[in-house]
Amino acid sequence: MRNIEVLLLIVNTILLFVCAFLRLPKRALLQTTGAGILLLCAGIQILLEGYRWQNIPLYGSTLIIGLMALQSYRAGRSDQSILKTSVSKTKTRLKQAVVILLLAVYTSIAALLPIILPVFAFSEPTGSFPVGTTTLFMEDVTRSEPETDNPGDHRKLMVQIWYPAESASEAPNADYIENVPVVLSGLREAVSMPPFLLSQLRYVKTHAYTDAKISSEQERFPLLLFSPGLTGFRNQNTFQVEELASQGYIVVGIDHPYDAAAVIYPDQSTALLKLEGLSGFEDYKAKTRYWVDDTKFVLDHIEAMSSSAQSGILSGKVDMKRIGVFGHSFGGATAAQMLMKDSRIQAALNMDGVLYGEPVPEHGFDKPYLQMNAAQSIDYEWFAQSLDQAVEASDHDRDHYERFWAESQQRRKKAAMGKDSYFVVFDHANHMSFTDFYLFSPLLPPRGAEPKLVQTYINELSTAFFDKYLKGKQEIIMETIVRDRSNVTLQKP
Repeated sequence: MRNIEVLLLIVNTILLFVCAFLRLPKRALLQTTGAGILLLCAGIQILLEGYRWQNIPLYGSTLIIGLMALQSYRAGRSDQSILKTSVSKTKTRLKQAVVILLLAVYTSIAALLPIILPVFAFSEPTGSFPVGTTTLFMEDVTRSEPETDNPGDHRKLMVQIWYPAESASEAPNADYIENVPVVLSGLREAVSMPPFLLSQLRYVKTHAYTDAKISSEQERFPLLLFSPGLTGFRNQNTFQVEELASQGYIVVGIDHPYDAAAVIYPDQSTALLKLEGLSGFEDYKAKTRYWVDDTKFVLDHIEAMSSSAQSGILSGKVDMKRIGVFGHSFGGATAAQMLMKDSRIQAALNMDGVLYGEPVPEHGFDKPYLQMNAAQSIDYEWFAQSLDQAVEASDHDRDHYERFWAESQQRRKKAAMGKDSYFVVFDHANHMSFTDFYLFSPLLPPRGAEPKLVQTYINELSTAFFDKYLKGKQEIIMETIVRDRSNVTLQKP
C-alpha cells in the first residue's frame, strides 16, 4: 500500500474504535473531527496518489464511518441517551458488536485489495550512478515488416535506453510503463488476465530520470542490448536494467513489433501482439532471424548515434569495443544467437531461454556465456505434467514435445561446455522469476520464492559477469559469487 493509503486505513480504524468504545464527554465532537480528517485524507489520497478501483472498499468505509460519526454527533447534540436502561444497554452493546464485526471484515477487505494488487516500488539501484532514461523510434528502411500485408511497411522499432546520469534531482522519475491500457491489452493475450486487474501499474514509478543528462564521470561506457521474451515488453526487466545502468552500463531495451505485448509509436499507431501458435525449433527459425536482425539494426543505429560528430544524448559516450547482450526467454535465445553471429558482441546472458535458432556449436561458445535457469524449467517431471495440456491445445502429438525437450536440453548442455560458460540454476523459481512480473502481486510467485531476493541475485550475477568480461575485472570469480547465494547453484555438463 502507498503511504496515504496506509494513513487512510489507520484513520479509518481509529475512528471505528472511537465510534464503538469511547465514552468521553466530548465524544461527539471527537467523532465529527475524526470524520473530517478521514474525508480530508481520502481527498488528499485521490489527489496526490490517484484513484484506483482497488481502494473502492476503503473509500466506502470512509464514507460509512463518517456518516456514523455524524449520526452520533447529532444524537449527542439533542441529548438523546442511547443507554437509558439495562435492557437498552444490552441491545446497544449487541448492536455495537455486530456493527464492529461487519466493519472489521469490511476494513480488512479494504486493506487486502491494495495489498494483493499493489502500486509496488522497485528496489533502489545499488550502483554509484543515478539512472537516466530516454525512448527512441527507429525504422529500418532496408527491411519490410513481415507481419503485415502492406509491402510498403518497414520494420519499425521502439527502444528504451537506460544510462549512467548526472545528478538529476530536478528531472521527473520515469513511469514504469507508458500507455498502460494498450500494453495491458497485449498482456491479456499473454497471461490471460483481465487488464483492469493490473490498472494500478499506471502509478508505478521507476528510479530512472527522464531525459537526464548522461554522466560525464567517464568518457565512455560499455553497451548492453536487452531483448524481452515473446509477449513481453522492453521494460519488463526494469529491476535489472536500472541496476546495470547504475553500475556504469548503457542499456538498450528493444520492443520487437507484433511479438511484444504492444508497441506504441510516436504517432500513437500501434503494433499489437500476434500469437501464432508456433512450436519447436523449425517453427521458430524465421522469427529468430527477425529478432537477430532487429538487434543488429539497433546496434548499428546506436553505433552511429555514438559518433562524436552526432549531437544526441549518446554522442561520444558509447564504448563500441565493450558490448554485451542479454535477454529473457526468446530474448535470451536471441542473445545467444547474437553471440555467435555478430563479432561485436563479447559476452551474452540468457535468462531461462530455450536456445532457438542455429544449433549451438558442438563444444559450446567461444566467447563468455552465462545461462540462468529456473529449476522448474529444466525439471523433466514438471515438463511431463504439462504435456497432456500442450497436446490438447495444439496440433502436435506427445512425441513432438518429447523430441523438443530432448533437443532443448542437449542445446543447453552444449552451451555450458565453453571455456567461459556458466550454467546457473535458481531453486524455487520459474520462467517468469527473471522478470518484474512477480512484483505485480504477492499471489503470483511460486511457493518458496522471494521475488526481490531472486532479483537481487540476478542483478549480482549479471553485474559480476559483465564486469568480468566487459570491464576486465578478472579478479571476479563467478563460482564464488554463486556459492555465496542461497538456493542458487552452478552446474557443469
